[in-house]
Parts: sequence; structure tokens; C-alpha cells
Amino acid sequence: MNYDLDRIVNRLGTNSAKYEFGAMINPKADLDTLPLWVADMDFAVARPIQEAMKARINREIYGYSMHLTGEYFRSVGSWMQRRFDWYVNSNDIFIFSGVVPALSCLIKCFSDEGDGVIIQRPVYYPFSSSIEENHRVVVNNALVNNNGYYTMDFDDLEQKAKDPKNKMMILCSPHNPVGRVWKAEELKQVGEICLGNNVILVSDEIHYDIVRKGCSHTILDKLFPHDDRIITCTAPSKSFNLAGLQTSHIVIKNKAYQKRWKEVSGMQMLNPISIWAVQAAYDECEDWMDQVNDYIDDNMNYLKKFLHKNLPETKFIPSEGTYLAWIDFEAYGFNGEELNDLLVKDAKVLLDGGNMFGTEGEVFQRINVACPRSILTECLNRISKTMNKVRIGEKLRNFTYDSPWKQGINFQTKVHKKTYLMFLRYYGCPICQLDMMQIKERYQEFIDKDSQVFVVLQSLPQTLCKQVLEKDIPFEIICDPLQEVYKLYNVNTAYSMAGMFCESVLEKVLKATELGLKHGEYEGNELQFPAVVLFDGNQKVMYIKYGLNPADIPNVDEMLEKLEEGQNEIY
Repeated sequence: MNYDLDRIVNRLGTNSAKYEFGAMINPKADLDTLPLWVADMDFAVARPIQEAMKARINREIYGYSMHLTGEYFRSVGSWMQRRFDWYVNSNDIFIFSGVVPALSCLIKCFSDEGDGVIIQRPVYYPFSSSIEENHRVVVNNALVNNNGYYTMDFDDLEQKAKDPKNKMMILCSPHNPVGRVWKAEELKQVGEICLGNNVILVSDEIHYDIVRKGCSHTILDKLFPHDDRIITCTAPSKSFNLAGLQTSHIVIKNKAYQKRWKEVSGMQMLNPISIWAVQAAYDECEDWMDQVNDYIDDNMNYLKKFLHKNLPETKFIPSEGTYLAWIDFEAYGFNGEELNDLLVKDAKVLLDGGNMFGTEGEVFQRINVACPRSILTECLNRISKTMNKVRIGEKLRNFTYDSPWKQGINFQTKVHKKTYLMFLRYYGCPICQLDMMQIKERYQEFIDKDSQVFVVLQSLPQTLCKQVLEKDIPFEIICDPLQEVYKLYNVNTAYSMAGMFCESVLEKVLKATELGLKHGEYEGNELQFPAVVLFDGNQKVMYIKYGLNPADIPNVDEMLEKLEEGQNEIY
């Protein structure tokens, strides 16, 4: 069966954590914010799974249900054997509501309060929270970032494993978020260190089905066929986009460990829909999994090329597995919180900030690429527009423009003193008329400070000629009906009309109305935001303000004040 993975499925109104509850992660997110954060896919679930779930729903009763059938374990075990040549006895497979709850349960099973649990940051943040919430101690065997390629620090791991206070290690394989698919020799060394020091080794392999072409996932447990002390966590959730069904399979081979697990975990039962969905996934959807892997490969390659072309200061960490890209934004000079806020407030994208994964991820962002290409493209375009905005100290970005009365003017030749470049919308907008009127009334003060103002509008020159006389405008008007200068300076637009309105906009509209300013001809993009850039006499940027709504722009007093501040220091 061929699947249309380019198709966009509307997830609003489905109680989607990813699309409807992002504000719980970052209060600045809203419904215009594009979410590529939490690790579920935006691909429709494979048709056989949907049909199996519908068939079970049609059976009309959803009482207590047990998964303890030969069919269920045959489905799960057959997948493990077909995909990884890993034989698992059905008696060693324990179901649980998810890998994260299972990790918390395992921590309770095999350590005491105050004991250390080893993890490898930057790593999936519930590892740390599960340890801390159970009153254990996070012991960080930090990964080593070798210019974008992550490796393990085995000497440090051995030292920590020898400490009798450290009772467990949780390994992430493939690694989330850095994307490493560990080599067999790396896994072998981890196992030898932990098992040799009686450290309980839990391997979270939830992403094991999702690897790049040319990469092969190795099941850690397979490397130690004569040792039953490794615990493996798997699930269909990442592979088949079934996270909401809350099903995981915890492989525990050691009989003493099994006894302890049962004591702590208690009775576990799957919901009836999950049982049928899991069986359909593993029995009938291998073609879907293969197509999704190919699509994610292509998305990763597209992302890499996009960053190289449009955001060359970022560092794309090579991805070997998972559908989560790990990107280094250090060159832009923001700390983690600043970067998170910038992307949410300005770019209107919600990613997972790298600082969530430990201090080692401070300047990184994790991007979920398990989505139709059009969604990924929109996300990257938004990020690019924001990260490529003008910065303090940058040299003027030159362009040629038409005014309402002259053509082919080179902007750079006009900037020989302090110069404001102000981006508004179009001449007929009452808010823009108000801004220009206030500058006009006090333009002599700009002249007195040896400065000038250029106003960029989306208006056509011929439209403006009919509405205003050259002698009535003391500042220069730049006509940019194709928004080329707006794009050059990366001046954003809103993503819906809702993003254009706030209390300050209403106040400006009322003020314009009181002054008798009326709406004229509509031109250009109605969703265009304003911006102000101030250049010094050497054509370097002294000050920048990108507005987040039509009223979010400095008033005349603030503009004049910025000129004074620039007398002594360029900032």
C-alpha cells in the first residue's frame, strides 16, 4: 500500500497536546504558532490500524481487556525477530502505559532514595525528572560533542559505575535528541562497564524502528546472550504514531527482576482498542514503517540543505536515527531562554529548547521532522526570517527603490548621516497615516539632530501620486509593492488577523479616527508588521525594533531619544 505522507491532517479539535496545548510549555505560544516540538508524527496512522480500531469499536463493549493471547505476543515478538533478529520469549514481555512511566517504575524497582542513576546528557528530559521525582540523584555521564558528532566518555562512565552509590544506568538508544545510532562496539562497552559493576542497565530503545539509510540499530540485549540483566524498553508509539494509546513493551529476562517488577508495577491491563491497534501495526504495517523512514530521511536531507543555504551559521548535527533533528544556534549569541522566546514570539514556531535536555544543550533546538514537507518548509521559513533579521553593528543592506516621484534610487547613496528606515504597511492605513503625520509634524527636530527618515510602504508609486504632493512630505517615501525591501530586512507578517489586534492597536485606531484619518485604498499584505532600523553615518545599524503588531513601533519621542543615545556610542 502506498501512503500519501504529504497530506496534511487537521489536528485542531482533537485534544492534540502538540497543536492545542503548546501554551502549557510556553505561554507565549498561540494557535498561530507552528508546533514541531513533542515527539509524535503529523502523518495519518496507517490504514490497517485505523480499520482494526474501528472494527473493535464496532464490537460495542469496551470492558476490562487482557492482552494475554498468543496472537498478541506473536505480533509483538514477530516484529522484534523480523526487524532485529531478536528473539524474545513472550513470558519476558511486560506491558505498561508508556516508556516514561515504565522508567519511573524501574527506578523504584531497582534503586532506593538517595541512590544515583546514570544518564548521558543532553538527553530526553523525562530521564532527569523521573530520577529526581523519585528522590534519586541524577549522575551525568555527559556525551562528548566532537564538532557535531557525539560520542560517549567511557572513562567517566567507568568511574561512575564503580561508585557503589550509583545503582542504575538509563541508556537512550537511538539517542534522543542527538540522533546517534550507537555502534555495536559502543554498546558492548557500555554493557561491560555496567554489568561488570553490578549497575542495573535499562536501555530505552523506543526509537529503534526509525533510522537513516545506511544505519542499523543494534539491540543492546542481543550483545549479551548469556546475561539476563539488561532491561529493554520498546513501544509501537513512535514507530506507528500511536503515543496516545499509551502502550509499551518492557522486556525483562531476569526472573528475580521480573518478581520485583510485578511487586512494584501491580496489575497492568491494556485498553481494548490498543490491543487490536498494536496487532494490526506489527502484522500489517511494515510497508507504512518503511515509507515513513524514507520520508523522514528525505526531510532530514531537506533540512540540512535548507540550513546550509539559509541559516549557514547554524550547525546541523548529523542524524542517524529518530525523527528529531538537533541544531546548534550558538553562533547567533542568544542563551537558551532568549532563543526559545525569540522563536515562539517572533518566528511563531514552538520547538523543544535544548536547555530542557541539560546544560549541554543550552544553545540547541530540537525539531520534529515527522511531518509533511510543507509543514517543515513553513517552519524553516519562519525561523529563517527571524534569525536573519538585521543585527546591531551590521552594515546597511542596500537596495534600489522608487519613490512616488523618482525612480531607480540607490538607498546606500542616501545614507550619509543618521538615518531611520521605517517599515509601515501602506498609505491608506489610518494607523500608518497617524505614524507619518506625527513624524511630519516634528520633522524639524530630526533635521536639528542631523538625521533623516525614510518610510517604506507597500503602496504603488502611481497610487501615492494621486494622494499626496511631494512638497507636503518632508521625509522620503520608498514604494515597495512587491515587498522586496521588507524581505531583504526580514520584516515579518502576522499569520492570521488575530495576530494583528491588541489593545495598543485599538488605541491607535481610535486616535486616528479622532483626527479624521480615514482608510484609503488597500495595498499589499494586510498582515504586514512594522519595523524600524537606525543607521549611523557609517551605514552601520545602531538600533532595531521589529514590531509584533501594527502599533508596536517607537513613537517620535523614542526615535529622537535613540538619536541622542547614539551621540556617544554605537550599540
